[in-house]
Formats: sequence, structure tokens, C-alpha cells
Amino acid sequence: MTLAAEAPAKINRELRVGRIRSDGFHEVLSRLISIDVADRLTVDPADGLRFTCDDPAVPGGEDNLVVRAARALAAAAGVPARARIHLEKRTPMGGGLGGGSADAAVALLLLCELWGCDARVRSALPDVAGTLGSDVPFFLSGGQADVRGRGEIVHAVDDSAPTELVLLVPPFSVSTGAVYRAYAGRGRLPERLDVEDPDLRSFFGPNDLTPSVLQVEPRMEVYLASAARVAAEHSISGSGSTIVLRAGPAARDELQARHPEARVLSCSTLTRDSYRLRTNSNGGSS
Repeated sequence: MTLAAEAPAKINRELRVGRIRSDGFHEVLSRLISIDVADRLTVDPADGLRFTCDDPAVPGGEDNLVVRAARALAAAAGVPARARIHLEKRTPMGGGLGGGSADAAVALLLLCELWGCDARVRSALPDVAGTLGSDVPFFLSGGQADVRGRGEIVHAVDDSAPTELVLLVPPFSVSTGAVYRAYAGRGRLPERLDVEDPDLRSFFGPNDLTPSVLQVEPRMEVYLASAARVAAEHSISGSGSTIVLRAGPAARDELQARHPEARVLSCSTLTRDSYRLRTNSNGGSS
């Protein structure tokens, strides 16, 4: 039996960062939304646990988050970690789009089906996901959600209208750890996000990490200036290097001409139902 599904990425519509918690993570409040840029995972039965990827830049072995997800699920389910997992990598790495976390979450969903996990294990998936990374629980259901804590507390919110976006991905990544270490703010989180204000009429709210991203990677200034020239609404996604613009193909073409060294992608946001269809293995089983 072969099972396959997509692993759509996400963007941050808004990211607010507060105090450092006792566990060393910052308290965050963020609005995440899924987009139709996606990796693809395929799983098959095997004698042991094997992971391959079509992108040699993706680490293999126990350092890979998908492998760690498989090990964690096997331990929770009390079954041997036996599967062949292949990843087709399409989401830019290190860009703040959550590709690795999405891959781990979809691996949990696929392997849960492959291994015939019972209702007890399925109900524990958010806890398993939370041990793997702050963004992983969000990717179990996708769509649009507010996340709190260090990102592991997920509260689904109503879908917004599908929105056309452009991703400007510079030819370098930005270290999440370095960005958070450079973050100077230590205040309280707001009671509500700016994107919840119906009078704001803006797709993006503030990203508190933008000054830290620019401090860690000054080359981002050039790309932000280019984004501002072609779109009134734009924002850095999370702690990464990707700049998200509320814009269409004309902006994409202009940015690609201006920055041939960068990846410039058109995409759209996904509703929760659309996300579930893409991550449902029924579309790829055989």
C-alpha cells in the first residue's frame, strides 16, 4: 500500500512576540494561514525506517524532522518504526514558510494510516506534534488559525476569502535562532491581533521580528525595498527570509526581472477544507 499527500506551507499574517518563557522560548501570538505552495510525501511499508528526498540540501537520517516524527509516532503507538518515506521538496527552506514542520505533520498523518493507529493515538497527535516543533501542531489541520504559547497552542479561526499572493524568496536563508536572540522586545503580548480589526482592512498585521531579521541579515533591506515598490501590502513571513506580497502576476514578473537571483512564486491562501483535501492520503493511495 502506497500513501501520498501534499504538505502545504504557511505564512504569518501577523506575528507578535513577548517575553522569554522559563523553557527558553518566547511567548508568541500569531495568525497563520496555509498557502498552496507544497511539498509532497509518499510512504510505503518497509522492513525498517528509510527516508529519501529529491533535494540533496535536505538533511537525512535522524537530523531530519520527518524521521524524528516517524520515531515519535512509533513510540506513541507502540509499533516498530517501519516505513519508506520519500519527500519531494518544493517549499523553500529557511524562508519562514514552515516547510519542515508541514512535512513532519503530514508524515504523522500518513504514518498513522499506514500503521493502522487507533483512536487513542490519533487523539494524541497534537501532543506528539508539539514535541517536534512549535509550528507542527498547526499543520495537522491547517487553514487559518491563531497560535499562542511558543506556537503549539492552536485556535482555529474562520476562513478568510482566498487571497492571491506573491512570495519573494532571496537566495539565502535566515536562522530562526539568531533572529530570536537578536529580538530586543520583552513586553506583553497584545490582547488581540491587528488583523482581527474589521476597520483595518489590511491583510497583514505587524511582524515584531522584522527589525531582528534585518539585523541578522542586512541584505533583506534591498528585497523589502523592491517589495514596497510593487505592492502596498507586504510582510516578512515569520523569522525567515521570505517576503509575502498581496499582489498578482504583474508584481511577480517585475520582481523576477529585478531579482533574477531570487525565487518569485505566485500562490494563494487555502481554506481549511482545501488544506484537508490536499493532506488527505485518499487522493494518493494505491
